[in-house]
Amino acid sequence: MAKWLAILVAVAAVLWGGWWIVGSRALERGATGAIASARASGWDIAYGDLSVAGFPSRFDTTVTSPRVTTPDGAVGWAAPFVQIIALSYRPNKAILVAPHRMEVATPFAPFTITSEDLRASVTVTPSRRPVLDHATLVADRLSVTDGDFGATLRQGQVATRQAGSDRVHDLAVSLADIGLLPELRAQLDPGAALPDTIGAIDIDAQITLTEAPGVGRQPRPEALTLRRATVAWGDLRVKVTGDVIVASDGIPEGTLLLEVEGAATALRLAADLGVVPADCVPLIAAGLAGMTADDGRVTMDLTLAGGQMRLGAIPLGPLPRL
Repeated sequence: MAKWLAILVAVAAVLWGGWWIVGSRALERGATGAIASARASGWDIAYGDLSVAGFPSRFDTTVTSPRVTTPDGAVGWAAPFVQIIALSYRPNKAILVAPHRMEVATPFAPFTITSEDLRASVTVTPSRRPVLDHATLVADRLSVTDGDFGATLRQGQVATRQAGSDRVHDLAVSLADIGLLPELRAQLDPGAALPDTIGAIDIDAQITLTEAPGVGRQPRPEALTLRRATVAWGDLRVKVTGDVIVASDGIPEGTLLLEVEGAATALRLAADLGVVPADCVPLIAAGLAGMTADDGRVTMDLTLAGGQMRLGAIPLGPLPRL
């Protein structure tokens, strides 16, 4: 009996080892094939080495010295390495590990990204044309800087998961202690009405896409439901809820409910940014005082229509494309 058991164990080990070898080679071919396909589409991609390790229970794909530039040359990314880890018995789930330092080139400026920990877990559907099932991105002690311009983040998490359809995803965002470097703070808060650290940004939303997100697909937003989006910055508290439809040209339309605590600070900030003319501030302040509830909150409609954004009767300017 012991002899047959030993034989069965040996056979299982050989089969499992064979599966790992076949799987690792297929993974390496798939990765190099995807890179070749991207290059053919105009992407500039270079790297030092691509290897798969982790026998017998994992597929650890490591790419050293990767450098990627978009087809138009506008955006580039470079890092010492990037690593993708997957369990050999569950290859549709992967963990992406980023290095502590990366470089990103943009049309605005080159940025250095540093972190104590930056990783993502991604799970796709187990099918021949896999699409995103759920994903989570976690960051600790993250900074995105160019000299005195940029921001730091103590802790952040972004998570998404399918919500009844592969085109519909729940989205949760949680960012804590966002530090604004001097140049960025001067742009966002030129009058220094608020502290240089945003306490928290939290979003609970559901997004509907034109198609399921996956490799080779180009989904765009079709509808957005904001269950709750909040910002806590000094004595300013902002909460936004509502539904938005996104047209085929990327322009959103809808009406959102805006609740503000610290309306006087918000008005001062709007005036400093030039959103509200200085000579209109006293009149608006009087109006806000009359709208303030007993709990100190002001509630207004944020209207998105015709490519323009309006807060109550106050025009805020053109809408961005999503």
